[in-house]
Amino acid sequence: MRRLRRSLVLTALLVTVLVATAAGCAEGQRLTPPGSLARELDLTGQTLTVGGKEFAEQLLLCKMTIALLQSTGATVVDRCDTKGSANVRAALATGQIDMYWEYTGTAWRTYLSQESTIADPRALYDAVKEADAGNRITWLDPTPFNNTYALGVRTDTAQRLRVRTISDFAALVRSGSPEATLCVDQEFTGREDGLQGLLATYGITLGDQALDTREIEEIYPAIAAANPCTFGEVFATDGRLNPLRLSTLVDDRGYFLPYNAALTVRTDVMERAPRLALLGRMLAPTLTEQVMRGLNERVSAGGRSADEVARGFLREQGLIG
Repeated sequence: MRRLRRSLVLTALLVTVLVATAAGCAEGQRLTPPGSLARELDLTGQTLTVGGKEFAEQLLLCKMTIALLQSTGATVVDRCDTKGSANVRAALATGQIDMYWEYTGTAWRTYLSQESTIADPRALYDAVKEADAGNRITWLDPTPFNNTYALGVRTDTAQRLRVRTISDFAALVRSGSPEATLCVDQEFTGREDGLQGLLATYGITLGDQALDTREIEEIYPAIAAANPCTFGEVFATDGRLNPLRLSTLVDDRGYFLPYNAALTVRTDVMERAPRLALLGRMLAPTLTEQVMRGLNERVSAGGRSADEVARGFLREQGLIG
């Protein structure tokens, strides 16, 4: 009987040790191995909700943020792939999410209702950051990449026509060239920062035969084929530019508003964890236009998942293990 009692006691002690060990492992477990960010930032015990919009670039930025936060020990709730900018912004404002990546131009025009155009990316970022502070939203460091509107054209065609800037395109139009044709989508024709202002800024007059309106998804293959238009409205960091061998014209008169991205965080979250600023400081500078185009291409043209591409890039940068 004594042996049985002793065996039961030992078994109970062993179970207690195993349970305690398992609990300790669960508490300290990091779903993403730590890298350079985790050496500077420990968020163990905190729960954070990350949101994002539904297109490739936003999915990548959202998944990067989740992986980085996990590497610092935080528990992260995934709210990526939310449809519509207004819905994601509303979720941030009402506390349904704690952070998401937004673009300076979108915030300036849409959320802050500003009509003035600030062409300098840093000046626009500073203005947005200051104005949004009143909404208790903090903007972390901006990316070098600027996902703004642009005019795209096949690279070999641009070289052949010697068109590098939008002013060059304007000169091509005035020359009467049959290749001075432009595709745009319907939204762009009505935006304040869209077609009409662009034509006025560059002194361009396009006849009906030179202007074609179609869905944005149709514009990229149209200009790649130079049919029915040689030039077209595109987005500067779109993942289809590289595989279709398209270049963007330089906006030499600074007409288009900058759309640099930055992680926007509710200010009460920043007050709870002010060192979250390190996330923007360490990630944002790595996201140049060339880098972002390449990452977007892997998702939108290469068929890889945003999470896979995001984590691969972060490992390359040493930000996660």
